[in-house]
Parts: sequence; C-alpha cells; structure tokens
Amino acid sequence: MVATVKIWRPARQPGVELLRADDIRHVFPKHFHDAYCIPVIERGAMISLYRGRRNELAAGTVDILDPGEVHTSWGAGGNGYSYRCFYIDAVVVQRAANEPGETRLALLWPRFARRERALFAALRRAHIGLEAADDLEGETRLTEALAALLARCLAPPQAGARAGSEPARIARVAQYLAARVDEPVTLRALAALAGLNPVYLVRAFRRHLGLPPHAWQRQLRLARARALLRQRRPIAEVAAVSGFADQSHLTRVFRDAMGVTPAQYARGRGAHGSGARGS
Repeated sequence: MVATVKIWRPARQPGVELLRADDIRHVFPKHFHDAYCIPVIERGAMISLYRGRRNELAAGTVDILDPGEVHTSWGAGGNGYSYRCFYIDAVVVQRAANEPGETRLALLWPRFARRERALFAALRRAHIGLEAADDLEGETRLTEALAALLARCLAPPQAGARAGSEPARIARVAQYLAARVDEPVTLRALAALAGLNPVYLVRAFRRHLGLPPHAWQRQLRLARARALLRQRRPIAEVAAVSGFADQSHLTRVFRDAMGVTPAQYARGRGAHGSGARGS
C-alpha cells in the first residue's frame, strides 16, 4: 500500500486546516505546531512523545496538542497507520470553548479516555463532513465536536499556563526570535540578550521549551512559510521572507518536517509519498 496525504483548507472555515493520511510510515522529528493539533486515528497505531510521556494512539482514539508544544511521532512497530487531523487556530478553539474574552486558553490537559467512542465518532464525522462539503453543517459539526473535546480537557485553573512559569530570560529570547524570523541571528547575540553564557542558554532553552534556539527558529520559519504558502505566494519569495537560504533549502526543510513539498502544500491536495504533516 502506498502512503497518500491530502491537506486542505475549507474556504468557509478560516483558521481550520485538515489532513487525511493513509498508511503513513514517516518518522516525524521533534517539532511543534502553530495551531492546536487534533489527530483522529482510523487504522493502525501511532506512538507519540509529548510532554515527556510516551503515548500509544491506536485506531479509534483521539488526542489534542497545544500550540508550541514540542513532540515527535511514528508508527507503532514500524507499521503504517492512517489518521485524520485538525489544525485549528486559537481563535477558533476559543470560540468553541466559549471564552471570547480570553487572549490565551489555559494549557490543555486531556482528562478523557483517548478511546472514547462518542468523541472519536463526532470528530471523525466532522472531518468527513468538511471533506465532502464546506458548508454550515460541516462548521456546526466541527464546533460541536470541538466543544465536546474541550469540555473534557481544559486544565484546572491552578495548573496555569506554561508561559507564566517560563523564566523571563528564556521568554525574552523566544520573543526576539519570533520578531526576527527572516533575519540571521547568532547564539552570541541571544546569549547577550539573555545575560547568560551561550552554552547555558542552549541548555536552559531546551529544558524550558523542548528545542534548542536554532530548532525553535526553524519551526518559526516553517510556520511563516506555511502562512505565506496559504496565501499562494511564490515559493522562492516565501523562502526569502521566511529566513531560508533559497527555494531548495526551504523545500528540503519543509519536506523533512511536513512530509510534503511546499508546492504540494500550497496546492492543498494530497501527494503520493512517505509522510504527512506531523501530528
């Protein structure tokens, strides 16, 4: 069986991206998403490392991952697996959680059995519905399924958001990188900004955010590239304004991280290959 991937963005559902992948055998390296990631496993099993825990997501299970949380995933036993996935912007999730006044949702801690039949069915039905028709019914099903999921996993108030507990120096470096996605940045400059020894900065950054500064920067650049590709900007231009050396550099990094090329992603349709956007 040949792996297939389809990625698309319903025109009437801003802030929502959908993926359907069959027989995936790609090992996704450490990465994070700029949106909430909700995988729905249809066949086989996926192993993920998330927040220091090893999770096995078998067929019939669902999960939810916060934006900015570093993780990795692969097929259990090296076998292929099939899944559907939602990538949903924070504003859409906030709407479903009925928290329009909040600028940031609390950190999500799944408090549901990942193999919860009704929740799996609702999310899968919403995904299939939006694949078949981008209409009010699809939006309604998605909103209802999201609300049901969020009701089961919003963190208790005392847990707090991780952003509030990050050391100020590391947060300052992360903000600096986000403001200069397309610029060359040296470790020496980051260390001076943080007032830390460069070696200590790398260790502290990795400890608190899950990736070293350069890998965090690469994820920020990929996030910008995805946003620009969704606007149908030329790939060479996307590479230049996202901080990549050239189009071939962007293509290589993009395919490693996403399992599809920038051109395939921009077209918003599947491609035969060995991977998909990481879950």
